[in-house]
Amino acid sequence: MTNGEYFFLVFLGTIAVTRLLLVSRKMTKPTIRGFRLRHYMYGIVLVVFAFLFDNLIVYAIGWGLLADEVPLILIKGPGHLDEHWQGCEDYYTPWCVSGVLILIFVVYLFRDAIARLI
Repeated sequence: MTNGEYFFLVFLGTIAVTRLLLVSRKMTKPTIRGFRLRHYMYGIVLVVFAFLFDNLIVYAIGWGLLADEVPLILIKGPGHLDEHWQGCEDYYTPWCVSGVLILIFVVYLFRDAIARLI
């Protein structure tokens, strides 16, 4: 298995686990002084961490968390205010699911190039 294939499997698994957790339980997002942390923020931190420590698994997990929320961010904005979000229901709207599927396809096409960055 190449690094690109390994990256893609971890990336895809991260999105699948994230989606399952979102649908299976209502989890409150951590809040720091009124600022809600979203999972794309953890993804950004993990991608930076992966570059520092040259870790492909952490890199793929970070990109998976980020890609899972990108369509929602593009439509709704960063979503730090609760009135802009309906909660987990927005993750399962047709436009959000389509956006994630498109991102998965794009990452699949460029998986080897993305994996070589780390």
